[in-house]
Amino acid sequence: MIDSVVSISEQAFFSIVTSALEAYKLEHVLNGGDSAARVETFGHLWGYDQPLIGRDMIYRVVLADTSTAVERDQSSVAFTDEAQELKQGFIDTFFPEVCYLGDYHSHPYSFEDDEIKTELELERRHLYRFSEGDFRSVKSLQDKSLDYRVGLVATVFERERKVNRSLKRLDGESCIRFQYLSMTIWLKAYVWTSDDNYNYRRKADKMVRLVCPSLNLLNS
Repeated sequence: MIDSVVSISEQAFFSIVTSALEAYKLEHVLNGGDSAARVETFGHLWGYDQPLIGRDMIYRVVLADTSTAVERDQSSVAFTDEAQELKQGFIDTFFPEVCYLGDYHSHPYSFEDDEIKTELELERRHLYRFSEGDFRSVKSLQDKSLDYRVGLVATVFERERKVNRSLKRLDGESCIRFQYLSMTIWLKAYVWTSDDNYNYRRKADKMVRLVCPSLNLLNS
């Protein structure tokens, strides 16, 4: 039974997906000084939550930024606490109506780097979901007293010959798969809630619905 809705604004959708695509298609400088494409990206999510009818809650992601103070490669991205703190001050000054909700990052996959042949293989291996390292990162942020409630991951996969895939929902309604040019993209949402003592609990996939109005045009 769904009781948590994550709604992504047009601005947030634009920032999240274009950041993931840029990291995927263009070369970036890596930790050791080399450069490569198909790397990960990272950013923060800003918005607010509000109760719906009954016990339901909606998390409105109004803004998403792209963090430049990161160390990245093709399988991970490392970020600093200072980046969130800097942006928190800016948000408090110019956008006091919104607050920190969580963050997003990307997962880049290809046959060349990962020997993944098809979109369906990627789905069967659940590579569009958070990894164990991703969940540990969230727990670390929550332990630092950051009120981390929403996590998003944008997974990008491209192969030489495009096969058209229809817009599809996975993991109940917590993930949306769509295509742009020759790339297939999965956008997956996670939600955490806390009690009065800030003990966090992750919602099951079947309890989360991802809403992205920008993707409605693909249904028309």
